Amino acid sequence: MKNDKNVCPKLKITDVKSIDKPSYLKFFSIDYLDKKGEKWIWELSSRADEKRLRDEIFEGKSYSDGAMIFATDKDKKTVVLLREFRILAGRYVYVLPAGLKEYGETVEKAAVREFKEETGLNLQVELIQKERYISVGMSNEKANTVFGYYSGVPSNEFQAVNEDAEIVIVDRKMAKDILKNEEVAVRTAMLLEHFFKLNSFLL
Repeated sequence: MKNDKNVCPKLKITDVKSIDKPSYLKFFSIDYLDKKGEKWIWELSSRADEKRLRDEIFEGKSYSDGAMIFATDKDKKTVVLLREFRILAGRYVYVLPAGLKEYGETVEKAAVREFKEETGLNLQVELIQKERYISVGMSNEKANTVFGYYSGVPSNEFQAVNEDAEIVIVDRKMAKDILKNEEVAVRTAMLLEHFFKLNSFLL
C-alpha cells in the first residue's frame, strides 16, 4: 500500500504565502519569566478568543473544541480511518475521523454528526475521554477522543466540497502496512499501535 504521488487529488493547492491578518485563527503572545527571572515570550495560535486563553491559564478552566473518533466493529477487529488529502501536508494522510463542535453542541452529538458526515457510517458512542491538547506547543486547541462502534455502509456523499477523503476499514494487517509505508497522523498512529498491539516496545 503506497501513498502514490501519481494519484491526482481532487483538491488542488495553487499557492503558499505568509499572511499578517488570518481569517480564521487568532494569534497571541504570552509573557513569562524563566527560572532566573528573565522575561520570555511564547507565541501561539487559537480558534478562540483571549478570554478563553486567560481562563485556561489563570483560572484552570478547560474547554473542548471537538471530537476525534475511534470506531471499531462489534468484534473489535477493524477500525475506521480516513485517507484524507491534508492541505497543510500537500498529500494524503491517514487520520481518524474528527471535527469541531458546533455552537451549543455536546461532544457526543458532534462526534455522531462528524462521523456521519465524513464516513457515511453510524456511530454508537461507548466512551468519551476528557478533552486533551492536540498540539500544546502551538495551540490551546483541545479535543475529546470518542470511542464506539460503527455500523452501516461507508459513503463520502456527505463530505463537504473542500474535503477529499477515502473511507478505509482497517484490520491489523492493513494497519501494520499503513504504519510502515504511509503518512499517518501521530495520534492516529499511536492508537492504532495500541489497539492492534503493533508496538513491540510496549508489549
